[in-house]
Amino acid sequence: MAKTVDLTGEDLTPRKTPTKTATRGRGTIPSADLVPMNFKMPPDFVKRFKREALERDMKLNELFEAAFEALVGKEKKIEK
Repeated sequence: MAKTVDLTGEDLTPRKTPTKTATRGRGTIPSADLVPMNFKMPPDFVKRFKREALERDMKLNELFEAAFEALVGKEKKIEK
């Protein structure tokens, strides 16, 4: 026969498991060294941008920086 175990209120409290974003590293640059940028974009662009970042498992600022670097790199190749 199985033993019975006395439960406490703490045992009945749901445990919060950290979400994927909470456990993910914050990148190579500390937040204190980042400068905020504020601008407005059309809602459909924002939705597509966020979806693309999610599919690539990137933060929004990581995708923004990668897109900018790709554009600048492409232009430099054209100049040569």
